[in-house]
Amino acid sequence: MSGSDERDEKDGGQRGRPGRRSLQDRQSAVLEILQGKATVDQVARRLGVRAETVVGWRDAALAGMEAALQRGDGPTTRERDLEKENDTLRDALTRSVMQVELLQRELGIPARGPSPRGRSRR
Repeated sequence: MSGSDERDEKDGGQRGRPGRRSLQDRQSAVLEILQGKATVDQVARRLGVRAETVVGWRDAALAGMEAALQRGDGPTTRERDLEKENDTLRDALTRSVMQVELLQRELGIPARGPSPRGRSRR
């Protein structure tokens, strides 16, 4: 038996499954740490991950909480930037469509509607 296996059995901890942890696992782990119910090392050992991984989860959760509390109920800066970009792109598309229609009129190309539905090939 290896040293870490002996330590896990002595502490009563069980080694978690290998691979990526679920959102539920990460949330529970961070809440345990923030509530003072467990240390980073205890959670890491129980889940079978490195302590640095758990610290990363905790830091990400705290950063998310901070951002949520700063912004309140209004849109975030990123959302406002995306809305501006969306408006700019919508305006550019509208201008382009109008230019195409004007050019088609000048060239005498008849305006076409949507294509007719094709027949099923089944």
